[in-house]
Amino acid sequence: MTTTKKTSAPRKQKRRRTRVDPVYYVVEVQEWDWSLWFGVSNMPERNGPYDDYRHLVFYGKLLRPSKVKAESVELSFLPSKHLNEGQRERDQPHSIGHLSLHRGSMSGVFSMPADVLPPLLTMATADRLRYVVMQGEKLHYGQASMTSFRFEMKIREDDLPPEV
Repeated sequence: MTTTKKTSAPRKQKRRRTRVDPVYYVVEVQEWDWSLWFGVSNMPERNGPYDDYRHLVFYGKLLRPSKVKAESVELSFLPSKHLNEGQRERDQPHSIGHLSLHRGSMSGVFSMPADVLPPLLTMATADRLRYVVMQGEKLHYGQASMTSFRFEMKIREDDLPPEV
């Protein structure tokens, strides 16, 4: 009786994710809005007896990257108590929001700590929030994940890395 040794197919090497330089998206704020919804919670065992939604929305013009053609930009920032300091230490986030581009209109949804909402509203009311700078992936099929954002009163060209 002969025994033949089975040979297995060679293992495929795992593809390494290619390192991609971050892209900076710069929006000049032209208008903003804030809305609040407050009511009885549908899931009191999870969230307590009340629920609320607070949305801070900025409308503006995309300045960078110049190759992206967006006629309008709408960025929604959603405060979350879970993201306040002392409550987020165990998180392992991959992104804090995303951008979408569809038919010349760019929109974005971002999470932010709830405790920064009062100073942001104060600055927006005083017309001091003029730019939003976001860092993340290059748009791919009109979608991109973002890893950071910041609000600026002024921005100089040398504050940003060169466009890729």
